[in-house]
Amino acid sequence: MANKENPTTAADFYSKGNEAFVSETYPAAIELYTSALGLEPHFADCMVARAHAYIKSDKFDLAKKDADKAIDILRATSETSPTAAKAFLRSGVASFHLGRYKEAKNCFTEGQKLGEEAGLKQWMAWCDEKIKKFGEFAPGVKPAPTPTPTESPKEVVNKEAAAPPKPVATELAACSLSDKSATLPTPDPTIMPVPKISHDWYQTETHVVVEVRIKKLSADQCKVDMGDTTLSVTAKLPTGSEYSLELDLAHPVLSLQSSYKIMSTKIEIKLKKAEGVRWAALEGDGSTPLPGGSVAPPTATVKAPYASGRDWSAIEKNIEAEAEEKKEGEAALNEMFQKIYGDANDDVRRAMNKSFQESGGTVLSTNWNEIGKEKVEVKPPDGMEWKKYD
Repeated sequence: MANKENPTTAADFYSKGNEAFVSETYPAAIELYTSALGLEPHFADCMVARAHAYIKSDKFDLAKKDADKAIDILRATSETSPTAAKAFLRSGVASFHLGRYKEAKNCFTEGQKLGEEAGLKQWMAWCDEKIKKFGEFAPGVKPAPTPTPTESPKEVVNKEAAAPPKPVATELAACSLSDKSATLPTPDPTIMPVPKISHDWYQTETHVVVEVRIKKLSADQCKVDMGDTTLSVTAKLPTGSEYSLELDLAHPVLSLQSSYKIMSTKIEIKLKKAEGVRWAALEGDGSTPLPGGSVAPPTATVKAPYASGRDWSAIEKNIEAEAEEKKEGEAALNEMFQKIYGDANDDVRRAMNKSFQESGGTVLSTNWNEIGKEKVEVKPPDGMEWKKYD
């Protein structure tokens, strides 16, 4: 059993590193992953995890080295595990942020051959956009000389930890880098901004809800992929930058029963829990939760010791059920108008207010260019007559 309080093995440090990563304390995660790799230099999963932490810390050159080394190790051992696809994803993301778009796309293409890792297709689309606009490299970025392979795959594994691995296959030539990559100039941040978008989560008995706070985002600018143990959110921001959120979920979800909404101030993603268990964290290894964390069933007769005597859990459940009920008739119509008004700009709101008030509630228009010119006439429904009462 791993000693998580006082880690002594590579697995212990790796587990603690994952906990720090989930808590978004990336420097601590990097330090713990580094300790794990000091004990087990060819721990590929840990290398990929540290690459992810480096990406979160905007240290893309170091992320690139870790991801490429993990690729070499996994290829040398003939492993085609999901870790290999994830390693190509991390390597491609690092190359993309370093302004090497063709190289990034090569990595994503190789990763796609190994499995449908969340986010790969969207990153490939972004690479195509950048290549079309700038070419293979961002302005100011020069290509790195590709080293000639001089060692066999098995020699890479048998090297000591301090020796950097060489590329092991010609198909990876455009994806793997030498240690000189750290000296390459970083792209101008005005050309390749790294967006800082916050996300948060909460849960009910049946769902985990993730909120990504991006304002004024349209449906065609956002893509949400929900897997059984993964969540990927990619979006094209109004500034022209790309946003990507990739999460390995703590526990399984029912992706086909999950949904998301794009609102004026955020993206709300509702993930249906595979089991009614209280999650201790959002991210993890996707394992089945322990029964000890289960939420008490609705039929439980033992009441929680709330000071007010009210069962707030039941109240929360009732509110959620009411919100989920399908509105019909006038209620549905009013809700639609409220949504239009809430998401509208000032001109549309003025048009709606003016047309509704001046027409006595018989006209509702969103066209200010037409409504703003003159007073809106009353237009009663067919077969009805308008009467003004004093």
